[in-house]
Amino acid sequence: MDKSFPLSGFGSAALHAGHKKDPLYAHVTPIYASSTFVYDEAEQGMRRFSGEEDGYIYSRWGNPNFTEAEDKIAALEAFGLKDAGGNPLQLKAFLHASGMAALTTLMISSLKKGDKILSHYSLYSGLEELITRILPQFGVEPVIVDLRDLNKASEAIKANPELKMMYLETPANPTIQCVDLEELTKIAKANNLLVAVDNTFATPCLQQPFKYGVDFVFHSTTKFLNGHGTAIGGVLLGKDLERMNNQYKKTYRILGVNSNPFDAFLLTQGMKTLELRMERHCFNAMKVAEFLSTHSAISKVNYAGLASHPDHKTALKQMKHPGGMLSYEMKGGLQSGIDFMNKLKMCVRTVSLGTAESILCHPASMTHAGTPKLSREKYGITDGLIRMSVGLENIEDILNDLEQALN
Repeated sequence: MDKSFPLSGFGSAALHAGHKKDPLYAHVTPIYASSTFVYDEAEQGMRRFSGEEDGYIYSRWGNPNFTEAEDKIAALEAFGLKDAGGNPLQLKAFLHASGMAALTTLMISSLKKGDKILSHYSLYSGLEELITRILPQFGVEPVIVDLRDLNKASEAIKANPELKMMYLETPANPTIQCVDLEELTKIAKANNLLVAVDNTFATPCLQQPFKYGVDFVFHSTTKFLNGHGTAIGGVLLGKDLERMNNQYKKTYRILGVNSNPFDAFLLTQGMKTLELRMERHCFNAMKVAEFLSTHSAISKVNYAGLASHPDHKTALKQMKHPGGMLSYEMKGGLQSGIDFMNKLKMCVRTVSLGTAESILCHPASMTHAGTPKLSREKYGITDGLIRMSVGLENIEDILNDLEQALN
């Protein structure tokens, strides 16, 4: 694409951003399945290793397929945003082998022994275990409070001068809790904290955390960005380019947490239809939430698009639409949830989310099985809770499947 031609639409950016003309004129960037890259002469290799010349060296350090996916995600997260100087916001992204790999780079690069990290209830289970079980072994302690209460956020920061980072996940997994990105970032910045946001559920199509001054955005690219359940991946984006291109790049390379060319290729193709897919996910999710909210077998529906959701106003403030994820509680508890899952005819029983198909899971026995029962219940993850990633099927078929399973 000619860079002199400005793109006015997010969908156009999803298609064209990040792509560079292939030297052999392939329409779609080929899969660069090469572990190493050669040099015209020894001096060129020296220049690349020293950083004097841009270019690929070793696929653990970078690969053309990684670059296209990274640049596309960065363009989408920064789409329409300006930096402090009024210029288009520039971001740096690193594509990882998984979401957990991206989180590991973030934590190791940002935190040291004696630091603390502030976060909230109802987090992705992998992140929850990382900050409560793994990081404490290295002298980094978590502080977990309900950050929907801004007073509690301020109190926690005041009581813990060792805090270095505020980590936010909104909407959160699996209760769809939402926290106020703008207000929490203001509080964090007033106290010199880094702010990182998991934007997996919303995607940049619905929510752009950098708009509120956060430092980092994280995605499990396995989910909505890929959109088809074909590849595992994660991405870490940052706005401090000097820090990202030095400290964070070094950690990324040393840990060996890079993606691979084929998964990066699949991710790039998936992102081209992100805007179209999210429109259908959102439309279907709203219909499903409305249907479930009136069903006699359901005691509670967690969907930020419903006025009954406690964080409804927060979601509307910072999201273009409440998204394609919801969860709900079965009145009969654990056995009722199991019976319902077993009766599904079309919707898929599996973990993960964000694929073209509607998929359902039982968090208490699946995604959050490693979280102690008391903690789960404290966070709203009951034995009868079902999480649903609403897919792209015709809405009539989704509702018909849910209705026959509930009945």
